[in-house]
Amino acid sequence: MPGVNLHREIEGRDVLVCRKCGSEFPEGRATRDGWYYQCPEDGCDSQGLGEGLRRINRRRERSS
Repeated sequence: MPGVNLHREIEGRDVLVCRKCGSEFPEGRATRDGWYYQCPEDGCDSQGLGEGLRRINRRRERSS
């Protein structure tokens, strides 16, 4: 089902926040392969989950 994969690539599972520039973006914008993550904003070189990027799960925040 290509539509399902496209949806995940565009929106991703969670929202990520860059620790360097403060931008928020869907997880799918920060990775191409699901292993290597980097901030998609121009001019920002932050990378890596936990180091440069942190995850915010919007679904968990809404249900709390």
